[in-house]
Amino acid sequence: MDSSMIGKIEKAMFYAREPERIHFDKFVAVVQGDHKPHWVSYDHGHWTCDCKFFYGHGVCSHIMTLERILGSSVTPADVSYTMDSGIIGKIEKAIMYAQERERISFESFEASIQGDHKEHKVHYNQGVWSCDCSYFHSRGVCSHVMAFERLLMDAVETAEAIPVPA
Repeated sequence: MDSSMIGKIEKAMFYAREPERIHFDKFVAVVQGDHKPHWVSYDHGHWTCDCKFFYGHGVCSHIMTLERILGSSVTPADVSYTMDSGIIGKIEKAIMYAQERERISFESFEASIQGDHKEHKVHYNQGVWSCDCSYFHSRGVCSHVMAFERLLMDAVETAEAIPVPA
């Protein structure tokens, strides 16, 4: 491993510890519910889920799970609901799902990350990464992508670095 890659790994760890640097614009994710997978989408603050509970309440355990995992990187679902046993059950499920990270997989996303000098755009689609920084274009991976890999854990495929010629 060359010294430039070591520096990028260190920077990625630093970025991942500061989630306020990260902002998701759009994504599609799958949350494995108790009975079947559910597709959740997010587009500039607007959430949708394919589950029945979402259509009746505007929020569900699948959305709440992603809100817990992504924190300040997303805008919370804009809902007003009555705190009843149905909602309480969904909150409890969301807490459980967020702890069981293997339930989550991201299909695609568009996001930005504030680097040390400027903001960078990162894209992910079906396991293929891209970043607008020059290091990514030469190596196929960068500190910005690695920060997202750390944040999203096993919910995304790992970027493959282009080896440096000997």
